[in-house]
Amino acid sequence: MTIDQRGSRERTDGVPEVLELLSRVETRLGFERTIGDEVQGVLDSPEQVTLAVRLLAAQAEWHIGIGIGSVENPLPTSTAEGRGEAFYAARRAVEAAKNAPANLVVDPSANHASLAESALRLLIWTFENIRPQSRRYIDRRLDHPDATQNDIAAHFDVSQQAVSRVLSPGGVELIEGACALSTFHLNQVEAGLGSHGLGDGAKDDSQAGDHVV
Repeated sequence: MTIDQRGSRERTDGVPEVLELLSRVETRLGFERTIGDEVQGVLDSPEQVTLAVRLLAAQAEWHIGIGIGSVENPLPTSTAEGRGEAFYAARRAVEAAKNAPANLVVDPSANHASLAESALRLLIWTFENIRPQSRRYIDRRLDHPDATQNDIAAHFDVSQQAVSRVLSPGGVELIEGACALSTFHLNQVEAGLGSHGLGDGAKDDSQAGDHVV
């Protein structure tokens, strides 16, 4: 996954904050700054890819490119040194994301990957249609599904009515559904990669590609 800050020339550097945010995500190679306001990480879990996009969506400040494919093993210690189709696809995706709906692209975008892309765009679009100061209530509910509106209000020291105005229209349910759809379709992509052997063509086992997103 490669992400690039939107309008970086007009904004303060958001990389330190987003790296802290993405530290919650389980990765094969952790997210790190590669160049300028760009960040890259290697993931192999559909659930964690979806989580990463959800966390980024709440900020609504990033172009998001998700590349699906093989990587050369052994993986390096830094994503900047990584090689393989997943890295090239993520580069194409983040560039395309600058002119794409919801500023997100999955590459290659076909079959289940295309449906995952649509679900992730719905997730981002839903967040972007909620006021920035209100997104935290949705994040809290998503992270703590059993929390009541009163619990969330107490956590942020606001009224229950303020929380209700954000949660009642159904944004949480839309985002939960989009997350479930994304994870399902990415799991289908992963299953397909396993059956078709994206490592084909590698010279030996040390270079065989994992199907990494």
